[in-house]
Amino acid sequence: MYKISPSLIGMLLECPRCLWLHYREKIERPRGIFPSLPSGMDEVFKNYFDIYRLKNELPPELVDKITDAKLYNEDMDKFNVWRNINFGRGGFKAEFPEYDMLLRGAVDEILVSQRGEFIPFDFKTRGYPTKEDTHEHYQHQLDLYALLFENNGFKSATTGYLLFFWPQEYEDGIVRFKSELKKIDVSPERGREILEETYKIISASKPKAHENCEYCRWVDDVHEIL
Repeated sequence: MYKISPSLIGMLLECPRCLWLHYREKIERPRGIFPSLPSGMDEVFKNYFDIYRLKNELPPELVDKITDAKLYNEDMDKFNVWRNINFGRGGFKAEFPEYDMLLRGAVDEILVSQRGEFIPFDFKTRGYPTKEDTHEHYQHQLDLYALLFENNGFKSATTGYLLFFWPQEYEDGIVRFKSELKKIDVSPERGREILEETYKIISASKPKAHENCEYCRWVDDVHEIL
């Protein structure tokens, strides 16, 4: 069974051939040195949100911007499992036998609407301000979280949120961050379509190299040397 994650499927949007190589020939993209700052900042933001969760309040970044939902606060033990993929059997997971896939992912945060719907919410730390279309690069990720909610017995909302942070200034030893909240439509049905498209790529013959993909060129160069 193919093990899929919302972040890994991002390769589908960039280069189907890399996705095919990853699953069919076990050739993974070179990772390089993974920056620890975004991961560390995510933990800071989670702890920050937890402070307001205990007060049953929204953080200032969300006040007056989200008026019909609250932070999930029913079962913190369960929530800590959902938002930590490395916590034992953490995260949400669901099997899709028709695609021979196991989808597994952990959300940074969950909001709950007044109707009891789960709203996917993710933190994104950047080194520079967002562009007009930055949030669109994460559409598939939130759609797949919505699909995971539904397959774990929770009703998914039709909207999700991305909260972007980037450093704005440094003064007196303190780094101040600018934030921007983006609301986007989410759909578990679109999430399933992403799995279907992924399965079609994986189960077909090897796609042609993407002309703009440096990883494809790297694989071809290595094979020529060997």
